[in-house]
Amino acid sequence: MPVPEKYLVDFEEAGIYHIYNRTNNNEKLFLTDENRLFFLKRYREILSPFIDTYCWCLMPNHFHLLIKIKSEKEIMNYLKTNLLQR
Repeated sequence: MPVPEKYLVDFEEAGIYHIYNRTNNNEKLFLTDENRLFFLKRYREILSPFIDTYCWCLMPNHFHLLIKIKSEKEIMNYLKTNLLQR
């Protein structure tokens, strides 16, 4: 199923973005502190090589992130290093 165009963003090098997401019908997104910790660990593992995080806020039914996209050089160095290790 294709993603609607209005949800796609072209992130720019050194761009600063406010990222947020909210649940439907005010449902809980994070039920426990363990859920929050899991989210933060996965966030760090997957995204930290590509972005710098300035601040974050995890609410029961939504989250906010303020991020900056790393330079192309930093991203390429990370990818080259990690692809060579596989």
